Amino acid sequence: MIAILTDFGISDNYNGVMEAVIRRINSEVDITYITPNSKNFNLYAASYLLYTSYKYFRKGSIFLVVVDPGVGTSRKALLVKSKNYFFIGPDNGVLYPAASEDGIDEVIEISNPRLYLSKSISRTFHGRDIFATAAGFVSAGVNINAFGPKISKDELVKLSYDYNIIKDKNLVCGKIIYIDHFGNIATSIRNVSFVDENVKIIFNNNRLNARKVNTFGESKGNELLVYKNGYGFIEIGINKENASIKLNASEGEDICLEGSIQEDSSHST
Repeated sequence: MIAILTDFGISDNYNGVMEAVIRRINSEVDITYITPNSKNFNLYAASYLLYTSYKYFRKGSIFLVVVDPGVGTSRKALLVKSKNYFFIGPDNGVLYPAASEDGIDEVIEISNPRLYLSKSISRTFHGRDIFATAAGFVSAGVNINAFGPKISKDELVKLSYDYNIIKDKNLVCGKIIYIDHFGNIATSIRNVSFVDENVKIIFNNNRLNARKVNTFGESKGNELLVYKNGYGFIEIGINKENASIKLNASEGEDICLEGSIQEDSSHST
């Protein structure tokens, strides 16, 4: 199976062309999407969507990720073999959280022009000319060492979710890593829980009142809520309203939560 994640949207032909290229190489392959509509150029959003999805796919699946604002530059094209999966995409950090969690076995730089779509490669559409062809060939059983030289995983661009800094027993800080279309704000904070109901959100030099809940149904109005989302990350939301607008929040920004904290390793997977 090849699972595709791009920011190409649904109104253009980019995703369809990539599928066509893959099927020219392997007409029998299963193709599905994590999403064709990740946020434009947003590496935090794309990496979060990949990270929270990959483990639900069967072992041996190939993840084709084309969120690539550096297309055509000197950034590397990667084929990463992890313990259970293959990840194909640009070396901009987008693959790293998922691949490193599963355990990286080998990293190949896709640089063999014989496995590109043609001798003439577009500077703006590596999704078609390099990444889709690589996914097709891997799905057809081509040995990964044919794609180019091995590189050390230490050389990879690392986008990390290791922003879960407990400052003291009452303060934990992290980053905003995803905002969904409801406006709910997923943070990198996990493995903690709040003992008391009252929580302070410290963001952009503001201290905002929030309430710890387990469900949106516990809301008492348009208050800010702090809860654990379905993937084990601490999230901020408002019942039937958009918390990201209220906070004027974006992915990649720092955020802290203040309240009585205890460590909790029982996050969802």
